[in-house]
Amino acid sequence: MPKDLHEKYMSIALNLAKRAEGMTSPNPLVGAVLVKSGEIIGKGYHRRAGLPHAEIEAFKDARKKGKKIRGSTLYVSLEPCCHRDKRTPPCVDAIIEHGIKKVVVGTLDPNPKVGGNGVRMLRERGVEVVTGVLEKRLADLNEEFSKYITTGRPFVTLKLAATLDGKIATRTGDSKWIGSEKQRAYAHKLRNRADAVMVGIDTVLTDDPRLNVRLHKKTVRQPVPVVLDRTLRTPVGSNILKLHEEVIIFTSKPADTKKRVKLKNAGAKVVEIGQKRDGFLDLSKVVKILGDREITSLLIEGGSKVAAQAIKSRIVDKIVFFYAPRVIGGDGVSMIGNLGISTVKNSVGIEIDDIKKLGGGELMIEGYIKGPGKKRA
Repeated sequence: MPKDLHEKYMSIALNLAKRAEGMTSPNPLVGAVLVKSGEIIGKGYHRRAGLPHAEIEAFKDARKKGKKIRGSTLYVSLEPCCHRDKRTPPCVDAIIEHGIKKVVVGTLDPNPKVGGNGVRMLRERGVEVVTGVLEKRLADLNEEFSKYITTGRPFVTLKLAATLDGKIATRTGDSKWIGSEKQRAYAHKLRNRADAVMVGIDTVLTDDPRLNVRLHKKTVRQPVPVVLDRTLRTPVGSNILKLHEEVIIFTSKPADTKKRVKLKNAGAKVVEIGQKRDGFLDLSKVVKILGDREITSLLIEGGSKVAAQAIKSRIVDKIVFFYAPRVIGGDGVSMIGNLGISTVKNSVGIEIDDIKKLGGGELMIEGYIKGPGKKRA
């Protein structure tokens, strides 16, 4: 089949996978399309962890339509699984049982339990397999899953909204609203993809944020708020504790025992960790603990001190910066705090991946942090 037709059907699988953004963690986003004699006979996507995988959903769709599956071609955005986990059986077995003659795979599964074994097993059973169709786009779709499944740590995105001169607030602390409604809507899409959203205690005290997803969608899974609060100053009546079933507050040892009990009674999980020599919480321990809780993706939303500490701790994988067509000047609050960089050659490099105009003169810049141990997922 011509390459452009492979890409056509794989694009449909990719768009199907996107329908479940924010819903499948700790599993990846996967879409599948069944094609026979040039006709799409079935479509499906993985909707949520614990529910059937995309391939199974496509088979169910085809049967519902009364279509004969045997001899068809399956397009699937991620390599079919070949291992039995605690939630679902392997899809390789189902593919063979349904008599699929050809499987076109977007990208191989980074999970070490699969990692090419699914393709190998299919070929050993006489199924023709084509790999690498729209590979980069599909790898980017699951960059959070890739990082988590290979390291046990969440994929970390740093998001900030600033003026053109890099200020996130005026000298008085006023920051509402630097960006437009369109920018804030896009920011909510980022929240929708994340398992958790992290802020510092200063943001909680200044803005009393809700840290929830406010999108016009039927299915939304709210991220877990994470607060860096070294001395337990989080108000018991704050919005995050009112609105969320789970809130994680990281504090230092020893924490205020009475305040800790009050926060626990308000529904917070208070986690004590050590401080670094500079007095800040150890963010490398934070992401390890979050990974242990099956949090695969973390969105950091501010402010400048937290942004600086995250970059210095080398936990950031991706940056998303929004720039509004405004200027505040030198007495405003900088987007990122002190990094202790004295020479340009030691500055933090960013691999720019995308620049978008959002309208009204606003810009969005996405990129990946360069440096030791940092690479694209």
